[in-house]
Amino acid sequence: MKKLTTEERRRRRFSESFRKARVKEIEKGLVRISDVSRLYEVKMSSIQGWLKKYGTKERPGIIMVETTDDINRLKAQEEEIKRLKEIIADMHLKSLETTEYLAIAKEKLGENFLKKTKPE
Repeated sequence: MKKLTTEERRRRRFSESFRKARVKEIEKGLVRISDVSRLYEVKMSSIQGWLKKYGTKERPGIIMVETTDDINRLKAQEEEIKRLKEIIADMHLKSLETTEYLAIAKEKLGENFLKKTKPE
């Protein structure tokens, strides 16, 4: 394939079927984004746009992990998130339990049972 001039690259347009075909190839793992970019002389950002528009797979955001400290920090944050989610779930269950107890108390003691239980 001959090298295109800057002007030729600016004026050319890829058909929708061409873009969809390249996206399918990338999603199947047959080629990488960088391969398509180099082969067809297309900016990687354009291919990313094609993936966003025509892709069927969810594309994760980029997470750069550079050191073991970063990895350890991320693991600690994930563990903290998991622990907090468990706490929230327990609190939600306790809230539901309390709501049920109040409903039973209202049923057995009447609507004004709170007035009857308050110390004076």
